[in-house]
Amino acid sequence: MNINICIPVYNEEENLPTFIQDLNKFIKDNETNKFRFEVVFYNDGSTDKSMSILKNQKFTILSELNNKGLGYAINQLFMYSKTQEVDGVIKLDCDGQMDIFQINSFLELINKNNPDLIQGNRFNISDSFRLGLIKKIGMLFFRTLFKILGIKIADSTNGFIFVSKKWLEDYKIIGNYNAAQQIILDTKLRGLDLMEIDVKIKNRKAGKSFIGIRYPVNVISSMVALILFRKSNKLLIAPGIIILLSGVFVFINDLVLWIGGKEDKIISNNIVIFLFFIGLQMVSFGVIIEFLKKQKII
Repeated sequence: MNINICIPVYNEEENLPTFIQDLNKFIKDNETNKFRFEVVFYNDGSTDKSMSILKNQKFTILSELNNKGLGYAINQLFMYSKTQEVDGVIKLDCDGQMDIFQINSFLELINKNNPDLIQGNRFNISDSFRLGLIKKIGMLFFRTLFKILGIKIADSTNGFIFVSKKWLEDYKIIGNYNAAQQIILDTKLRGLDLMEIDVKIKNRKAGKSFIGIRYPVNVISSMVALILFRKSNKLLIAPGIIILLSGVFVFINDLVLWIGGKEDKIISNNIVIFLFFIGLQMVSFGVIIEFLKKQKII
């Protein structure tokens, strides 16, 4: 199996040397006829010495002059891997929190079950890992949200994951901010297999996390957009047509009343205008989404 190990990078000059040392050791010890690896770094407009460190390595380096966001970086890594027709991608971070050698646990699960998405779970064996109060609340919120959506997931924000070739074929990441929750949601929306695996995570010693107060707003809006993208017929076009038909029936009723002289106006019920307006908006929006999807514009 050809597996890409994909790593987004943004201002990680303090963490990269140790990470690369461990990465080289992992590849030397684990590359076999069964698993062959290509390591791909994506430098997302780092302003420190990250790019200088990466340039001296033998790995594939993709780079952006300006910082576009983690979601954009992951999308670029997945798009590159898709063009290489790999059998899957293991994505992890280089911030010193993840244990590279635990890739072996992913490989064992790939060998045994070959799921479409393997999501790392930090909360069973990461004894030293601690979340702040705000992050704990956010974690609980997204865990509950996914439960409502029919997805049982313990750790929805962990970036240590595997996606299969099948998953890459028709994936969608909307926006540039983040991708973690969209990856899980898109797996569910496409009826693909999802499994969790325990991973050890350490607290960050250097660098800065991108997660801030706007995180939940951006993530939720991107999830809503993804649902509309995947389910535009079901959530927009079909309901829009039903609303339009309801407007037609109400209008016919008003017309009968007007012809019979019981009403002075053809449209005596303002709900007719409301139903036509909402119905047309939903159908139009849905049709536009479907058209753009077929033209591969979005």
